[in-house]
Amino acid sequence: MRRSRSRLRALACALAAGGGCGTPATPARPAAPICPTDHAVVLASRADVARTAGCTTLAGVVIRSGAALDTSALRALVTITGDLLIGPTVGIQEVSLGELRVVEGAIRVHNNGLLQGLFLPRLERAGSIDIDGNVAITTISLPRLASVGGALRITANMSLELIDTPQLQSIAQDLVITGAPQLTLLEAPQLKSAAGVQLEASKLPSELVDRLRATPAAP
Repeated sequence: MRRSRSRLRALACALAAGGGCGTPATPARPAAPICPTDHAVVLASRADVARTAGCTTLAGVVIRSGAALDTSALRALVTITGDLLIGPTVGIQEVSLGELRVVEGAIRVHNNGLLQGLFLPRLERAGSIDIDGNVAITTISLPRLASVGGALRITANMSLELIDTPQLQSIAQDLVITGAPQLTLLEAPQLKSAAGVQLEASKLPSELVDRLRATPAAP
């Protein structure tokens, strides 16, 4: 019996990963993040997010997935030198990038079936912003956004209720907000310049709409 047990133990040790029994396994080192500087990363799975989680700067980010991804894991990301593209997705309910401060290219959020909230709490500037055709989105929160180098377009988001941009001061091209019948709160008290303003949101206070439409173009 003892001999049989010894044989079984020896067989188990031989099959065990990392060598024989009695030898402490060397803990695996976490994989180094993959942070390309010459092309955008595509985040389509949890593994893609994990591989990119330690990056502080990326050339571009494309979030396009049928899975539910936790983008808050990209907590080291501060700068995107190209574009941030979100969509189409069908499994993501929230996009949150807590440390992102600069997107030098475009932010495009298009055709996300379940997306309810876009949260970029530290974003300060972007080349342009285009948020279109997200049927479930209710909240767009950009509380530190100060300037947009191109247009800011928020269109055909039928469930949208809140746009939070309290620090926004300048938009180099047009501000366009249309197709938002549920929009009741638009925070933009600091806006001083935009090339043009187009607003179609029936639930916004008329005095707010009038003030924004009177925003002067940048000199």
